[in-house]
Amino acid sequence: MSGEAQVMAARNAIVVGGTGDIGTAVIRRLRAEGVHTVCASNDVSQDTADTRRVDITDEASVAAMFEQVEKELGPIGLLVNCAGIGIFTPIQETSIQDWRKTLDVNLTGAFLCSREAFKRMKAQGGGRIIHIGSVSDHLALPMNAAYAASKHGVRGLTGILNEEGKAYSVRATLISLGAVYTSIWHSRPEFSPDDMLPLEEVAQSIWEIARKPLNVRVDEIRLLPPKGVL
Repeated sequence: MSGEAQVMAARNAIVVGGTGDIGTAVIRRLRAEGVHTVCASNDVSQDTADTRRVDITDEASVAAMFEQVEKELGPIGLLVNCAGIGIFTPIQETSIQDWRKTLDVNLTGAFLCSREAFKRMKAQGGGRIIHIGSVSDHLALPMNAAYAASKHGVRGLTGILNEEGKAYSVRATLISLGAVYTSIWHSRPEFSPDDMLPLEEVAQSIWEIARKPLNVRVDEIRLLPPKGVL
């Protein structure tokens, strides 16, 4: 497959967690570049050509979503996993329910979606999988037990995808983010948007990776706001 053909393989994309702030920004950027991008989320009310409802913690739901999208659009050249939750408590106050919920969404969900995408990308000659990570995937921060464990798991998953996919032009990237100015900060005026990453910058970075030919690997990038970790 030529470099140009490999770039064009990303003309169809799935953004998981596409109704969140980061997912919405990524979808907007990809569509602006002419990528037919499907928003996949459990918040989607109905299936359309551009939206798919999916429970990423359910194996059958994930498989059905990929099957439907591929049947309608053709090969999927790009998966961006933006889905995630954060429950931040001291470790002695972290319940087993919160622990399991966080790992189920952040790690098991990433695994199920990546596994389905990998299988299809391998068969079609390549593709890209991009995971949204966090500074918590390489830094030990307080009140992050479940979240950090899940993000460390995604880091490991990304590496395995690259190793097992290197002979098939399946590439995986981990984007470790510092604080991004999303809607959760709107009620916290003590935190300035100037001290955080803009959503548009995150989306632009994802596009820059997505558009590269598949003979280029981008294993990891770290995007941090000016002050580093808040």
